[in-house]
Amino acid sequence: MAVLIDTSAVLAAVDRTDDAHARVVAAIRAERAPILLPVVTLPEIAFLLEVRHGAGRAAAALGRIIRGSWPVTDLDAADLVRATELMAHYADARIGFVDAAIAALAERLGVVRIHTLDRRDFSIVRPRHIDAFDLRPDDAV
Repeated sequence: MAVLIDTSAVLAAVDRTDDAHARVVAAIRAERAPILLPVVTLPEIAFLLEVRHGAGRAAAALGRIIRGSWPVTDLDAADLVRATELMAHYADARIGFVDAAIAALAERLGVVRIHTLDRRDFSIVRPRHIDAFDLRPDDAV
């Protein structure tokens, strides 16, 4: 079964200056399941890379990510509807659209594990198919 990777883990993996780089890379290297990159993360990744490193380096890094070993995975219409349901359900916690969409995609694909540094949002969401997501790296805060 595949696993998903979110924006925070991608950024840490590709940015050697990120404090979590070594932890995330170790978790990704230890992963035996295929890692899927939700398409919904790409605008966030592009924006944050540009803020950190400028437009040129962001474009180059994004190109490597898109052509890399993590297949970019689309959302379907039902995922988008489910994402808005999750946002509404967790409105008090202010779950954002991207994290809600990743959770919806995980539900549809039966994904149990998500590589993320965002413990808050993904630990709050209770997916339909499991009690809670398995979040990696284990020592993220």
